[in-house]
Formats: sequence, structure tokens, C-alpha cells
Amino acid sequence: MFKNPKARILTLVTILVLIVSFSYAHAQGLNVYGMYKVTGTNPDGSRYKGTVNVTLNDDGSYNFEWSVGNTFSGTGSLDGNTLTVDWGDTYPVIYTVKNGGAKLEGTWGNGAGTEILSK
Repeated sequence: MFKNPKARILTLVTILVLIVSFSYAHAQGLNVYGMYKVTGTNPDGSRYKGTVNVTLNDDGSYNFEWSVGNTFSGTGSLDGNTLTVDWGDTYPVIYTVKNGGAKLEGTWGNGAGTEILSK
């Protein structure tokens, strides 16, 4: 395809730059902050609902403030469409980001609890 090795290297570098740029642009396109309504199921099967306020920090991490009868707080990080939130329990809340951030579907308590956040 390319007879010139420099052209081959330049093409590969260009492709890599484009892949990284598109991945970054995709992650930046997710709007996973703001006020959410939350519904969930505790590990014992009981249900809860309330609100979660998510704020974006300057370093790219997220603060979570749950108000579900009791209040809880945590800090999260986004990797692709997976948002992992440490809230002081042994196991984090692990959300899958859907619809650009309009919906977060998660599990907690090592998968025994479930939670859906919707804008």
C-alpha cells in the first residue's frame, strides 16, 4: 500500500490520534451531573426512592449526594460508560451510563442492591 516507510508511520500516528480524540470526545459528551430521581432496591429486597445530586469536579471526578430517607455521599470516576462511586461501603456503586447521562443503572452491595437514576 505505502512504499515509503515514513508515510506508513505518519498514517498510523494519524489513525491513533483520531481514535484517542474520538474516545475523549465521546467521554466528554456524557452529561452525568445534575439532579436525578432515584429508585432502588436494598439487598434485603425493600425499595427506596429519592434524589441524587451529582456535581462534576475540576479534576474530572464526581461528587454524589443521595437523599433517600437517609443521606449518603460519595466520589466517583468515569471510565468509558462505567461510573464507579466510592461511598464508604466495602463495595462501590457501579453505574452504566445510558442515553448520554440521562439514565444511570447501577448495582451496589456487591450486586445485591440495584439503583436507577433518571433525569
